[in-house]
Amino acid sequence: MVIENNFFEKFFFEQTFNPIALYKIEPDIGTRGSSAIIYINVNSAYERVNRVKREEVAGKSFLEVWPNVEPCWSEIIERCVKEKHAVHCESESVYTDKYLEAIAFPLADDRVATIFLDRTELKKSEAELKEKQKKLIEYQSMLRELATKLTISEEATRREIATDLHDSIGHSLLSLLLDLRKLKENYHRPNAAESILDGAIESTERMIAESRQLIFELSPPILLEVGITPALEALADKLLSPRDIKWSVSTKGQLKDHPADDAVCIILYRMSRELLVNVIKHAKAKHVHINVNRGPNKIQVVIEDDGVGMRKNFMPGRGGTGGLGLFSIRERLLHIGGDMRIVSNKDGTTVSLLAPLKLKVSDLREGADQ
Repeated sequence: MVIENNFFEKFFFEQTFNPIALYKIEPDIGTRGSSAIIYINVNSAYERVNRVKREEVAGKSFLEVWPNVEPCWSEIIERCVKEKHAVHCESESVYTDKYLEAIAFPLADDRVATIFLDRTELKKSEAELKEKQKKLIEYQSMLRELATKLTISEEATRREIATDLHDSIGHSLLSLLLDLRKLKENYHRPNAAESILDGAIESTERMIAESRQLIFELSPPILLEVGITPALEALADKLLSPRDIKWSVSTKGQLKDHPADDAVCIILYRMSRELLVNVIKHAKAKHVHINVNRGPNKIQVVIEDDGVGMRKNFMPGRGGTGGLGLFSIRERLLHIGGDMRIVSNKDGTTVSLLAPLKLKVSDLREGADQ
């Protein structure tokens, strides 16, 4: 469809905020190409976006004004003339640093107009959406992998507990049973019975000690009796001292002023244990400092070491793939309204665990269902 020149210039040319250029087409455009496209006029928006003046372009060919421009801008004009209907293209423009869509449409008297639409923000949004979709797919993949790892870890924990029960308490019970049978057989021989009874007492004491140790590993009583700070001191002493890693624990904020739910303390304790095991395995640290901070609504545990730092691909949230344990910690904290922050370099690593003092009922219910 051909648009009348007067109608176009009156209603569109200067009334729109979009750049528009008006061209006269020479008869030999088929052989000359863009050199046969002659500028007649441009509107104010075209001057602003392309940083040219209409008097600088009027009467010049498209090729003269834009000798190195992307070919699609002139090609749509040539196609518009040949096909007698509107033609569009879109591309990034090197002259404007924008992503533009251009629509060329025929006018009367061998004239063509091109209107340019700025699609830069749209393209940015599309690129951002694609990046978010990519990250979402990666995130979902990590969650699936994490779920698998957690399932395997739970099964391994069950086997470990069963093995500990079998190797320690099970053996002690078996030894105690044998001693009791011997005692029954030798009850009429006082000296032998006394010796067997001593062995039974020793087995019972050992069994009690082993069961207490197992219970401590699962849920240390000190954590619920006197709080997370003494529990972390006991944990650091148990894990770090035998390995000649010096440690210290400090606290800010009073327990009586900012008490935390037992469930929160247990979560932070287990996460801290996991982090300290990581320090032992990977950090090559000589000193570890643990700081417990309490505020009106939050409790924070910060673990600092002077080790070699984390590899970049081990850091969660930075495209890393090696830190599934750290990823799991972050996800568990986010689930209850907390967060985890990591700062790591060649001088060491600082991990901050932040959690609310109080859990919502829904958090407790969902945690129990998992």
